[in-house]
Amino acid sequence: MKQWRGRILIADDDATFRQSTADLLRGEGYEVGMAQDAAEALQVVRGGSYDLVISDLEMPGNENLRLIRGLQQEAGGLPVIILTGYPSTESAIASIELPVVAYLRKPVELADLVSRIEGAVDRFRAYRSMRHTEEQLEAWRAEFDQLTTPAQAVKAGGVAPIDAFLALTLRNVMGSLSDLGTLGQALSGRTVQGSPCQLINCPRGTQLVQAIRETITLLEETKGSFKSKTLGNLRARLQVLLETV
Repeated sequence: MKQWRGRILIADDDATFRQSTADLLRGEGYEVGMAQDAAEALQVVRGGSYDLVISDLEMPGNENLRLIRGLQQEAGGLPVIILTGYPSTESAIASIELPVVAYLRKPVELADLVSRIEGAVDRFRAYRSMRHTEEQLEAWRAEFDQLTTPAQAVKAGGVAPIDAFLALTLRNVMGSLSDLGTLGQALSGRTVQGSPCQLINCPRGTQLVQAIRETITLLEETKGSFKSKTLGNLRARLQVLLETV
């Protein structure tokens, strides 16, 4: 059995073409869903996560590339490959302004189609990973804003705010490292060998290294205020993590 390579939706009103293409792509390791018109395709995309849509040009509900325009609103960035037996200059020009990664004429060679799919899926996964990381950073920033700063907490003799800050900081750092690992897999198109920390040399990795250093410094500065073996162990583990970068 081939390795799972992604999830594709085929939207085409020709049942024979739809089924035969789906069978071929499944043989290549892709999970494939099917829709017989534009309305069904949009409904299927709303109900699941897909890496790519292969769309017929001349099918019910796709007048003026309505399906692709709808996908742009429903799932911005989701790549589309158009397969058509009736190509036209007008539709080819219109597709340039949409997330259409290939405009191919039927019948298409399987090797050419698979090659286009591979590139589009890899780029979309990288894009999706970046979007997820950005959303996480915004969420973490909001959480930090709700916490008392470490300096204020120490001055007030509070323990809970410090613990909350340290826990959130560690979670964010490790979550970012995990995101970098996912991004690395998306960019390389294969499983990353070794630790995701090896990706720390990317531009965003510099920020993560600094975050780890600041966390270690904070733990060092506050160790006299809180006699905590757990926090001491945490400091040691972060130091080891930093030394492996």
